[in-house]
Amino acid sequence: MKSLSSFVICFLCAFCLISCEDPVKTTLTPRDEPWKIFTNENSPIESNVINSITIGGLGEKWISTDVGAYKFAGNNWEKFKSQLEYSTVFGTSSKVNCIGLGKDGTIWFGLAGGGIKRMMRGYSGSTWQTHRAPNLTSDMIYSLTIDINGHVWAGTASGVSHFVPTGPTIEEGIWLRYTSSNSPLLDEPVRVTGQSPVDNLLWFGTYTEGVISYDGDFDWNIYAPIDKPFPIISMTFTYGRVIWFGTYADWAYKFDVHTMEWVQVSDSTHGGGLPSNFVNAMAFGRNGEIWFGTPKGLTRLKGTEWKTWNSLNSPLPDNDIRALIVDTKGNLWIGTRNGLAEFNEEGILN
Repeated sequence: MKSLSSFVICFLCAFCLISCEDPVKTTLTPRDEPWKIFTNENSPIESNVINSITIGGLGEKWISTDVGAYKFAGNNWEKFKSQLEYSTVFGTSSKVNCIGLGKDGTIWFGLAGGGIKRMMRGYSGSTWQTHRAPNLTSDMIYSLTIDINGHVWAGTASGVSHFVPTGPTIEEGIWLRYTSSNSPLLDEPVRVTGQSPVDNLLWFGTYTEGVISYDGDFDWNIYAPIDKPFPIISMTFTYGRVIWFGTYADWAYKFDVHTMEWVQVSDSTHGGGLPSNFVNAMAFGRNGEIWFGTPKGLTRLKGTEWKTWNSLNSPLPDNDIRALIVDTKGNLWIGTRNGLAEFNEEGILN
């Protein structure tokens, strides 16, 4: 009996020790400070003018600038400058306006007057190929979209150019040109292109005709509010078939493709919260928020609440926002006229 009672006492003591311990603490993913800034003072970036940011499948960031392009992965930078040089009437340039990531591993660089350069990496090094007018509608490339089939759509200074792969190698493919001669697109700049993740329709922002959708085959549609907006220069897709468009000097518009309803948002005088009527960049956040990049700072619309960050109330390196994109962890990447920023109000997730 003594041994049994000793066993019971030991069991009760062990139970008490286990049950009386503090609850198991959940390990949270560590977060950094809300802001990280990258300029030519603390990174290999030669030019602080950031024109676009594209995120690859492994989370790497491809950054286009006024002097070359960069791949940023982890803490490692890779620079592309001499490979991207081209001749202009003003001399040699390496200004890159946009970057597209092909499904076959190719990297497409849209140049500001040098057409498109495509890079394919292999075991023996990188292979480069240049595409220029007259295969393209223009050598001034503003935007690049790679669709789900691996086709490339380039918004240019004069319509849209479309690359159709015809074989397994980098050299095989043909260019199709869409201008006023064969489409609703006029011979004018197309500053923004994109493909809807909902129905795979292609969307093009025009200078005078509002926005145009295309199914990639034969169906074109033109959409615009009653008071036709100024040039469309930015776009982001949200839930369902709701698309936001940013304009040059006419604020931003929310467009519901189902109902064909347009809603304009502007400044606080008209119930909005935008600090400028120029909306250069837009992005859709993981929690349903809309981000707007303007020449007067970064603005967020979350539900019905507006908030703006600028160089006076944040570490933002410049108020002139040129590019926005949200990565897979919910961090916002911001391209400005004076550097690159990474931002997460709750702390950056690595």
